[in-house]
Amino acid sequence: MKPSVFERHVQTGIQILSVALIMWAGTQLWKLGQQSAILEERLTSQGALLNELRAELREWGDLYYRRSDAMRDLDHIETRIDSLDTRVAALEDR
Repeated sequence: MKPSVFERHVQTGIQILSVALIMWAGTQLWKLGQQSAILEERLTSQGALLNELRAELREWGDLYYRRSDAMRDLDHIETRIDSLDTRVAALEDR
């Protein structure tokens, strides 16, 4: 039995709709691929920038006098001053 004209039109409509959906899905996948490539490039550049910042921080650590180092050195100097004061006081008492 031959399909009726209406059935053929419905089949044609379904085929057109299917092709349109496949084309839409293809374009969406293509756009997603582009966005993924852009994000990957951004992540790569962010990683490079992060590595540069880490290197700069390491350099700054070598250049600047840390507070903890300053406090340790100050305590050492104060201990030496106290020791010298004790020696001077002992010499003056003689």
